[in-house]
Formats: sequence, structure tokens, C-alpha cells
Amino acid sequence: MKRSVLILAILCSLLMGNAYAQTEQWDTYMAKFGDKPGSVLVDMGLIARAPDKRYQYLVITGPQAMNCDKQGLPNKDEIGELEEILSAADNFITGVTAKVLTGTLTYKCERLNYYYVKDTIGVRNALMRMYNRSYANYNYAINIMFDPGWRTYLTFLFPDEPTRDWMENSKVIAQMAEQGDSLKTQRDINFDFFFNSDSDRHTFAGVARSKGYKADKLIASKSTIAPFEIIVSKYGLVKIDLIQAMADELKKAAKLHRGIYNGWDAKK
Repeated sequence: MKRSVLILAILCSLLMGNAYAQTEQWDTYMAKFGDKPGSVLVDMGLIARAPDKRYQYLVITGPQAMNCDKQGLPNKDEIGELEEILSAADNFITGVTAKVLTGTLTYKCERLNYYYVKDTIGVRNALMRMYNRSYANYNYAINIMFDPGWRTYLTFLFPDEPTRDWMENSKVIAQMAEQGDSLKTQRDINFDFFFNSDSDRHTFAGVARSKGYKADKLIASKSTIAPFEIIVSKYGLVKIDLIQAMADELKKAAKLHRGIYNGWDAKK
């Protein structure tokens, strides 16, 4: 299913009882899978160690909501019950095999957890008993497959670069709003870049100016890898679509000259 970004990401946290707990980094985003929207909650922190060869099997399981909107997203009133079922499934899998929960997908009325496990013997039967005994009024999914390369996590659950950019930009804007910035006034929007040579920095500055940016703030960076810093800016409103477009434009230009993007700010 082809995925495209829909709306902002919100930082989330979750407590899970496994060996990965100290490095968990949960985040969520909305995307479109085919013609329907879906919500993905994913442990971003696993990217540093994926794939973990100790957990070669993927278990996808969860209930189907009884009440959904036209987009296939469960009604808010039913989320608590769905989470209770997922929690019960989590406990049952824990009783059978070691596991790593990598993400949760809410899509087409289903709320599914994605686990990588060491052993699948007994998992399907344990889950079927749990669903049929305690939640017989719910339809459910149980899919088990061999995925030693964690392809599902790396290429499906983990967001691609444009999605990650959208998530980070949204967080900056959300933090500004939380700090009392109304975001209704125009101001300089500043983008920070590093280069490993002064000539690359100046070439990039020329490209940025040709695109309507101010590019006169040159800084001597403390970095030994990329010691030539520049901040380029453009006057405008802080809007996610505008920020995304400007950041993409500048990043592409900087990449041609071995530049490193270091984020943006827009303080009044």
C-alpha cells in the first residue's frame, strides 16, 4: 500500500514490559494507505538496532472495531475497549514467547499490534483462545510470518524521510504554540545549514538568494566535520505546508553541495 502524509505527528509515550523499554521512542503519525487514512504508532528508537536477529517472526494481531466512521477509523468511545483487547493479547504473547512490540496500526476499522517474536509455537492457539473466550463478540486478526530482516518495520511502520520531516516540523510549530506564540504574525523563518568548505557554503548561499532567501548570516561552527555554518531566512507566516516546502527546497540545494541541514526556527 502506498503511503502519503496527511497530518501532523504528536509525540507519544508508552510503557511496555520488555528489554527494549529503556530505549523506546514512541511517535505517531497519520498517513494514507491506498485510498483510506490510517494512524501509525511506532517505536522510532528501534531503528538503531533493526533488524534484531533474535526476533525473526512477525505477529500481527488485534480486534476489528464495531463502530467506525466512513474513513475506517474507530469511534473514540470504542478505543478504550480496543486497547483492553490489545493489552490482553500482549499478555498472552508474553506468556508464550519473548517479543518486541514495534508499532500499532489503526486502519479500515482494525487496530493491530505488530510484534517481532523469537518463537511462534503456541502463539496462534493462545491468541485464538483469548479472543474466543473473552472477546467473542469481536472479530480479530492473527497473521504470522517469517520476517528476519524486519522489512515490515523498516519499510512500512517506520516513517519515510518526507513523513519524518513533516513530524519534526509539526512538533516545532506545536511547541511554539504551547509557548504562547499565536503564529498569526509574519516573521523571519530561519534555516540552519553546515558545510565542510567555505566555497560550498558560498555557492549554496547564492542558490538560496536566487530563490528569494536572505543568506548573509555566516557563522564559524565549532564542528570539526562541517565547520562552516550559514543561516538563511525568508519572511512569512509559520504554516506547516510553507515550512515543509521551504525546508525541502533548501535541503535539496544544500545536498548538491554536501550541506547538512540542522533544523529551523521562527522566533518573533
